[in-house]
Amino acid sequence: MEKSHRPGVEEWRSIINGQLTSGLTVSAYCLERGITQGSFYTWKRRLRSPAKRNRPPKPAFVEVTPPSAKVAGTIEICLRGERCLLARRGFDRELLIELIRALESIA
Repeated sequence: MEKSHRPGVEEWRSIINGQLTSGLTVSAYCLERGITQGSFYTWKRRLRSPAKRNRPPKPAFVEVTPPSAKVAGTIEICLRGERCLLARRGFDRELLIELIRALESIA
């Protein structure tokens, strides 16, 4: 695609649908049409069903409460949907992050 031409929504919809019916990989299809794969995937994500586009944004932070006197050395992490996690001293940081991401992705 020429740099001076910026496709609109309907043209991107046509481009995305064209790749699906072309039998080409995204890489080959984009190369043939002179568009970047990044633009292709960005527009593909934008054009997904309206239900997915209208979801409320995920919160940037989760509430962390300090340990209570009952459970010393433990922190409580409160997530959406009134779910809470307790993490004790020496927890696996990467596992905790993975668990929070998984739980936050559940509607």
